[in-house]
Amino acid sequence: MVEASINGVDLRFETLPDLFSPKKLDNGTRSLLEAVEDVKPDYKSALDWGCGWGAISIYLAKNRPSSSVVAIDSDVAATKITTANAKLNTIDNLSVLLSHGFDEVDDNIKFDLIASNPPTHRGREVVEDMIAQSFDRLENNGVLLIVVEARLKPWISKQLSVVFGEYKIVSRSNKHVVLMAIKIPK
Repeated sequence: MVEASINGVDLRFETLPDLFSPKKLDNGTRSLLEAVEDVKPDYKSALDWGCGWGAISIYLAKNRPSSSVVAIDSDVAATKITTANAKLNTIDNLSVLLSHGFDEVDDNIKFDLIASNPPTHRGREVVEDMIAQSFDRLENNGVLLIVVEARLKPWISKQLSVVFGEYKIVSRSNKHVVLMAIKIPK
């Protein structure tokens, strides 16, 4: 059992050994979640892209019970444990989808917040596609909030600049950087 308290929201999680950070909430994800209140505290619709065991999506749902949150992952085990963790945390505003990218997400749904600790180990193409697809799935003035290892910041920031035009560093440590991009209406 992993327990965490973020911005006064207490959470409990069951994890699986094959999923990312099975023993504790990793510091990068914690930094991303702590940044939510500063960058998009009023989100109404949020997406956790690559949910793993559900730390991001369950925090987003519990932090703002009036919001609608979607968690997606291409791993069956991840979606099952996220669903179980939603029950464990008495969450009823979260939909968990087995989906490769946005394949299983209704085309008509847009989000005002997309948050992710992306699976950079799967390669550049996966993360670059995620950034590009996120732009299309955000509402105007919607926020993409991602955390990556600090060594990957040059590559990720370049991709954010290409897709969104600009980005901002929200927080950084020796190991992680949290980046934000906003979909500005044209």
